[in-house]
Amino acid sequence: MRSEIKIVEDVAAPATVALVNIVTKEVAPDWNEWGHYILTGLGYVGALMGFGGGYVKNLGVASLSGTVDHIYTRIKGGVTSKVAGSRLAYRPTPSPVRQPVQRSYQPEFEKVSPYAV
Repeated sequence: MRSEIKIVEDVAAPATVALVNIVTKEVAPDWNEWGHYILTGLGYVGALMGFGGGYVKNLGVASLSGTVDHIYTRIKGGVTSKVAGSRLAYRPTPSPVRQPVQRSYQPEFEKVSPYAV
């Protein structure tokens, strides 16, 4: 038995999922997770209702991996990418050793007096 690759169903559907993944990561990172959920839901619900044919079904199949990964990340520990971009990430961390600021001496300035003459 010889199997064929159907360009629209077998190539365009995974390419659409990859394109949505790349575009949402670059343009709207907050929508990346929702993009996977929407494509998976559209694909499987569309296949159950009988519209879109193999292309819509393959949208769901191709995006399922990303959807499961996002769900696993949420269950395991939450979303960490939002914290990295927040203002909290830019605040300085307190130093474990509290020492007063001290003058540093350099050998080339040993003969210079602190008073202007």
